[in-house]
Amino acid sequence: MPNETVSHAPSSVVMLTRHAEVARLADQIRRDGEMALDTEFISENSYRPALALLQVATRDGCYLIDPLVGDPDGPTDEPIWEAMADPSVCTIVHAHEHESQFCLQRSGQPPGNLFDVQLAAAFSGHHFPIAYGQLVESEFGTPLGPSQSRTNWMRRPLTAAQQRYAADDVRWLFQLHDRFLGRWEGQDQGQHLAWLREETSQRLVRMQERDGDRWRRISGVNKLSRRARGVLRELSGWRDALAERRNVPRQRVAEDRLLVAIAASCPTTTAELSSVRGAGKLKASDYESALECIGQALQLPEEALTELSKARSTPKPQRAVVLFLESVLAAACAEHGISSEVVGGSAQLRSVIAWHHNGREESRQPALLSGWRGEVIGDALVRALDGELTLRINLPHSRVPLEVEERVSASRWSEGDDRAKESR
Repeated sequence: MPNETVSHAPSSVVMLTRHAEVARLADQIRRDGEMALDTEFISENSYRPALALLQVATRDGCYLIDPLVGDPDGPTDEPIWEAMADPSVCTIVHAHEHESQFCLQRSGQPPGNLFDVQLAAAFSGHHFPIAYGQLVESEFGTPLGPSQSRTNWMRRPLTAAQQRYAADDVRWLFQLHDRFLGRWEGQDQGQHLAWLREETSQRLVRMQERDGDRWRRISGVNKLSRRARGVLRELSGWRDALAERRNVPRQRVAEDRLLVAIAASCPTTTAELSSVRGAGKLKASDYESALECIGQALQLPEEALTELSKARSTPKPQRAVVLFLESVLAAACAEHGISSEVVGGSAQLRSVIAWHHNGREESRQPALLSGWRGEVIGDALVRALDGELTLRINLPHSRVPLEVEERVSASRWSEGDDRAKESR
């Protein structure tokens, strides 16, 4: 890595336990227009992850905010989520999903202006997803201390080791932010920032849509009839409502495979439901509400049932074709200094091959040919499928050992042979 100038990471650490103190910090953050943020939480025993600690950094210091302390003025963490939702505040995070979910749940709004250093690292050539400690050590040569991630973050008081670990999780975020922006200055910073913002926005949208479509991702849904899928959709919503009310993980109410088995048999009586394999794991008090849910699904009109999108019948591509396109993708990403892992893999490449085979309809254009991905690799993939590109070995032991070249046509080879003969 280049020897870029790095400012010192903030060293002071302050614990905040009052709403008024955090509100003053949030006012400072709005004046600065930026903050670094991380969280500690426990997710094993509740419907949603239970927030245990917020870590916030400014350019001058680190702050540990305790959300478990009761305060008559309001939740201690509230001002931070309001600041995160403010588009005028750049919130620097690593792997933003949990922080973004907390922001949505606690402020009612999505993050206003995220800078995810894990994604920024991918747009700077690091593999994706890279762990925070590995990224800090790779960029600055500074190993972080022993992990405390599996300790009990809900217990008070926090240990000194926990506090050091928590502060370290935000201490380097500003420096990583500055490092990547500085590195992009000679590579069209505006382009890289636009790509990063587009990818961040897409991931936020997918995160917000995920809960509503959760039933579609349950293993076995594709084997169900259309009516049974309607039952599964309703059962998934029923399970979510119960899990949220009891504040327990979804799988503790009913496992995915049990929901699929119930949907496949569509029971209408307690006896029929009891005969479904695994139904004994349901609470007896849940049988009635489950049967009501199934009954409602069975009464839905056909037009209200959701059809799963069906892929067109396309011959499975030869593995050699997928491998060839993987090499083209890797070469195109290397040219732009981007990790190929953040762009896509073999499943997405098979979608491109299917789209090409089925007539290249504009309305069905796959994700690898759209948006920033299309800018980076779209043209190369299409030209490769059109037979216009070839690969040659460049540096056998490098990360990208193959190089894309224009294909030399048979007629050009023939012309070259004729010229060689004439020169003899």
